[in-house]
Amino acid sequence: MSEVAWDWTAPDGSRSAVFPVPGGVAVLQAAGVVVLSGETGEELWQYRVSEREVSGNVSDDGRHVVLRSEGDTGAGTGGTELTVLDSGTGEIVHEFDSSGVEAVERVGFAPQIGESLSGVTGDIWAVQDETGVTAHQWEDGEILWSSATADLARCTDVGSVDDLAVLDDVVVAAFTCYEQPEGEDPVDMTEGQEFVSGLVGLDPTTGEELWRSEDQLGLFPADSHGRVLTVQDSGLIVVEYPYAEVHQLVDPSTGDVTDLGRNDVLWSSSDGSTLGVWHAESRDYRHEDRSGEALTSLVEETGAVPEPTVSGGGFLGLEDGVLYLAEEVAGGADAPVLAYFTGFQGASEITIDRDAQMTEVHDAVSVPGAVAVSYTDDEGRSGVIGLR
Repeated sequence: MSEVAWDWTAPDGSRSAVFPVPGGVAVLQAAGVVVLSGETGEELWQYRVSEREVSGNVSDDGRHVVLRSEGDTGAGTGGTELTVLDSGTGEIVHEFDSSGVEAVERVGFAPQIGESLSGVTGDIWAVQDETGVTAHQWEDGEILWSSATADLARCTDVGSVDDLAVLDDVVVAAFTCYEQPEGEDPVDMTEGQEFVSGLVGLDPTTGEELWRSEDQLGLFPADSHGRVLTVQDSGLIVVEYPYAEVHQLVDPSTGDVTDLGRNDVLWSSSDGSTLGVWHAESRDYRHEDRSGEALTSLVEETGAVPEPTVSGGGFLGLEDGVLYLAEEVAGGADAPVLAYFTGFQGASEITIDRDAQMTEVHDAVSVPGAVAVSYTDDEGRSGVIGLR
């Protein structure tokens, strides 16, 4: 990876949120969604909503783009409408009045992202709420099944459903359970407090339990509450515990759970047989098989992993190495460095040519054909850059 392959500018200037979809990248904005080719940056399709507040997301399997619009429909009526689009074609596959649906939205997401909108398949929309998990069917909007937190977590005291990953064959729910002593201060941030951080797989059609895994990972119950489930392209799920920097790898088809410790799976092959694992202690990026045996090591291939020349914007694990992003890119006479790539075959800096004095980097995701990087500059332009 060594260059900027394309640069797409948002027509309305609003901040862009980027998600991988088959064929490229879905760009969510205040007015709707645009899907771009990862190879060329060419617009493949778009769907825009007029004069309504819009939030959206991409389904966990990447096959659907989901938009939620609120306000006047144009017919003099209000309400909340859910529009589900095929991410490959832009075709509307479902429309749903979601005004009565309660769902938990995690704080900290960009304003145009609705976290609960990722739980969509061709058959259901599954959401977590204060009572548990509920699956809605598209035909009539009715509840297909509902599973209460008490049943999922099997708690005698404090229980919660913390996050969902929704796939065609299984809905995976992360749950937490612990005892809160009566009359005492809350213990959810107390190290040494006993708790259960569990995962349960549910049948998407019936809500029936398929498998269950219970453990105690993280520093305290709140660490378990903060878990994030991320579905890889292979269908494997990575579970991140933010406070303790602990990770798990889940095969949702079997319920097999691997404790990765501080190591993190950043990439996986399409069939899930090869993993790109970042080893936090040694700062090495390795290709490994599912048993943990190293196939290729960045440290061994390069002698030592060089320090990146950019920082602050996070990093991505790719098939052929690790990409580091700058948090901000200053303009000037010389081409500023946007990213630094260190791979199994060598390292390179990636520069951009910008008129703006400062460009802020927001998000970066690996998509088919490129790495898509969203940005906003101090001249009010926003958009997406494709790196290759």
